Amino acid sequence: MSRLPPLVTLRAFDAAARHLNVRLAAEELNVTHGAVAQQIRALEAAMGVKLFERHARGLALTPNGRTFHPPVRRAFALIAGAVAAVEPGRGRDEPSVTVTVTPSFATKWLIPRLGDFANCMPDVEVRVLASERVEAIGVRGAPDLAVRLTAPPFAPPAEATLLMSVDLFPVCAPAIAAELTTLQDLARVTLLHDGHSHWPIWLERAGLAASSTTSRRFNQTALALDAALDGQGIAIAPAPLVLDDLKRGRLVAPFGASETLRSEQSFYVITPGTARIRPAVLAFRDWLLRAAA
Repeated sequence: MSRLPPLVTLRAFDAAARHLNVRLAAEELNVTHGAVAQQIRALEAAMGVKLFERHARGLALTPNGRTFHPPVRRAFALIAGAVAAVEPGRGRDEPSVTVTVTPSFATKWLIPRLGDFANCMPDVEVRVLASERVEAIGVRGAPDLAVRLTAPPFAPPAEATLLMSVDLFPVCAPAIAAELTTLQDLARVTLLHDGHSHWPIWLERAGLAASSTTSRRFNQTALALDAALDGQGIAIAPAPLVLDDLKRGRLVAPFGASETLRSEQSFYVITPGTARIRPAVLAFRDWLLRAAA
């Protein structure tokens, strides 16, 4: 392709790739659902490749889409940084923090708590970059810090601070929980899988054979949890991502703490080890640790 595609089509693609949902992308861009869909089709036609698979409950990136999205996301981050550097009243010394997190962690844990950080540090602008890709941090044009579900060892010079250990257990809507008396009742319920494939391990630990019940599979934990909230089945949940829904009664852990699986991975805050960390970044990291505690 000799010419760059229109910027508006790239913005629509980026938003849709982060949310994997046209409606949410449209809300972010403040345009209609149809406008986002039209821009994505125009971009695919201009490039001559398919970027998304369309499913009933959302989108999935094709291999071409997964290859194309990270550099597009970085390009927008660079543009945003360049604008911030010269925009009147927003010089380089303005306190800001860019944090990269997974989409599931962003929607289920971070965003509901950002209001508290704003109350603590009203002068610090927080920029959230939701991405599954692990990118360089602490260099010009890149995020300041990251939160990732991972495990040691960590490659230097990055420094990783434990944010939260992760217990895994089944969760579902109250109406589904009412149908579950024993573990054997799982054979009658749809199992909601995410990209981490925890169900086979949990079933084995619980002494159950792999269930022959129907399954639905999602590439992100947040999507499986949304399906559970909708009453479509039962999901395996990392505790930090469902605490709010459990407290509100929107989700139920039908087997309680007796059938909990400790994940080999935990949520870590990752910061650059060699670069001087700005005070705003340190303040945000410390707030994350307090919020998790």
